[in-house]
Amino acid sequence: MDIDFYKELIEKNYPRYFDGRDPEIHYGPMKELLARGGKRLRPILCMLTCDTLGGDLYDAIPTAIAIEFFHNFTLIHDDIQDNSLLRRGEPTLHIKYGIPLILNCGDGLYALSYQVLKDNENLLGVDKAWRIFCEMIDMNVLLVEGQAMDMEFKRDKDMDEDDVIELMRKKTGVLFGAAAGCGAIIADVTNEIKESIKCFWENIGIAFQIRDDILNLTGKEEDYGKKIGDDIAEGKPTLPLIHCLNNCNEDEREFIMDHLDHEYDYDKVKEVIDLFKKYGSIDYAEKIAEKILIDSYSAIEDISIQKKDDMLSFANYFIKRNK
Repeated sequence: MDIDFYKELIEKNYPRYFDGRDPEIHYGPMKELLARGGKRLRPILCMLTCDTLGGDLYDAIPTAIAIEFFHNFTLIHDDIQDNSLLRRGEPTLHIKYGIPLILNCGDGLYALSYQVLKDNENLLGVDKAWRIFCEMIDMNVLLVEGQAMDMEFKRDKDMDEDDVIELMRKKTGVLFGAAAGCGAIIADVTNEIKESIKCFWENIGIAFQIRDDILNLTGKEEDYGKKIGDDIAEGKPTLPLIHCLNNCNEDEREFIMDHLDHEYDYDKVKEVIDLFKKYGSIDYAEKIAEKILIDSYSAIEDISIQKKDDMLSFANYFIKRNK
C-alpha cells in the first residue's frame, strides 16, 4: 500500500476541475484552502477501497475528488459556525475574507462536488453513477443532522456519551463510510460486501474523530494546524468533555460550563484541559477509541478481500496519526 501514490493522484487531478472558472473572487478561496494541503484521507479511502477490492483505482478518481471537495465544503461551513480561527495552520477563510463571501464559496464547493460526479456517467455507466450519487446524498442528509446535534449542544449544553458517539457517527463516520462504499461500488462487489466495508469504515471514522478531539487537547499547534483547546472555546461536544462533566465536582463543572462557547483564552482553556487530565477523561476517550477500533474488525472478519491487510494498515494509520 502506497498512501503517497493515491494522494499524488488526487493532487494531480483535482485542479483541472477549476480550469476556466470565474469569478476568481469565488473560486480563489476554494483553491487556496485545497492548496493548503490536508491529509486527503477520505479520497484516498475511496481509491484504496476500489483498489483492494479489485477495481481500477483510476476509475475512482472523479468520485474521490468529489468527496474531497465535499469534505472541504463542510470545513468551510463548520469554521464559520464555530468561529474557528485557524485551519491547516493559517487563518480560516471567513476570518481572512469575511463571512458573506466565504459562505458562498462553501456553497460553491458543495455544488462543485456534485458536478464532478457527472463524470461517472461516461466513466462508469448510468447504474454505478446513480448508486454513487445515492451514497453521497444519503451521507449528506446524515451529516447535516450531525451538525444540528452539534449546534443543539452549544445551545442546551446537554448530551450524554451515547449522544456524542452518535454525533460523531453522523458528522464524521458516515463520510468515511460513504467514501469506502463508493469505492466498493466502483469495484463492482456485492451489496453485502459493500455494506460490511461501509460499517467498518464508519466505525473507524468515529474512532478517528475521538482521536482528533484528543489531539485538539494534547497536540502541538504547529503540527495540528488549529489552536490547541479551541474545541473547548467553541463549545464542541467531545468524549473528554462529557466524561469530565460527569465525574467532576459541582464547582469544577460550573467552571467548565462557564468557559464553553466563549472567546478563546489559552489560560482558561488550559485550566479546563487540566481538569480533563485530573479525571482521566483523555485516557478514557483513548480507551473508547481503541474499543471501537477493535470491535469494528468484526464487520469485515468473514469477508474475503485480496488486500485486506492494506485496508487494515490504512485504518491503523487513521487512528495512530499524531497530527
